Amino acid sequence: MTRIICVDISRADGKVYESLYKNASEERKRRADRYIRYEDKLRCVAADALLKIALGTDDFQIEKNRYGKPYIKNMEGVYFNLSHSGNYVVIAFGEGEVGIDVQRHNTDTDMRMIAEICFTRDEQEYVWQSSLNTAERFYEIWTGKESYLKRAGKGLSEDLGSFSVLEKRACIYCLQHTPCEGYTLSFCSADKDYTLELSDVGQLG
Repeated sequence: MTRIICVDISRADGKVYESLYKNASEERKRRADRYIRYEDKLRCVAADALLKIALGTDDFQIEKNRYGKPYIKNMEGVYFNLSHSGNYVVIAFGEGEVGIDVQRHNTDTDMRMIAEICFTRDEQEYVWQSSLNTAERFYEIWTGKESYLKRAGKGLSEDLGSFSVLEKRACIYCLQHTPCEGYTLSFCSADKDYTLELSDVGQLG
């Protein structure tokens, strides 16, 4: 079973941030300190709090593989992946490798240029089939590809245009729109069973 928790951080104020920062790991604090924008700082420490809630402990060690994918060194058989964009921070975790990606739809994105470079022909056809949901279809493909690569743990070392998420390959792609219009969430897992929980920033502690 893959468990997904999606947290809305839009109502977090300065006190919430201070609490999350205080309880964050030293590595997360350093990362948050490097950001200039408050929103980026908040997403950074919120992700750390979400990981602790998902695992039910703060007694874990995070390492990274050669491509930069984080994994838990001292908890065998537990896999996770984090993502954040706009008002949402999400985590997917379970007993097998998993990748997750959430993206806020950006109206300034040159979707056609990106699609021509990063999407296969069948993916491009899928995106442009209907002018009514072009953005939704674009972000379905984009987040699907991101979640696939994050599950594989190879970063962007694999050419995005070399595979199609519409073929689903050896993994299961579950595309789930959040209740907030303008966001797309995708995760990639070999496990067909999953749960999706929607939460509020207040539950991060």
